[in-house]
Amino acid sequence: MSLAGINSHHQQNLHTKQATKTLLTPINCVFLIGSFIILSTSSFIIISSLISDISTSSSTTHPTSIPWINNAFDCKHSGRSWHEDKCWDEEHSLMF
Repeated sequence: MSLAGINSHHQQNLHTKQATKTLLTPINCVFLIGSFIILSTSSFIIISSLISDISTSSSTTHPTSIPWINNAFDCKHSGRSWHEDKCWDEEHSLMF
């Protein structure tokens, strides 16, 4: 009975060594390194793009009319410009 136990343990040990050898083939290593390079490069490009989009949209201003100010005196007093019978805010941001 003890011989059968030693034999199965030896076969299991060989199976583990063979599995390790088949995982570390040159093709698998090249595939893993290539996948890592592609994943890291893609992540860097996506994150850079998102950061530049956020910083661009927050610093860009778009003029908009202020509907609750309906006369030139109140408009100029609030630091905005009056033209076309509307009060315009030149510093309006899309993030508002």
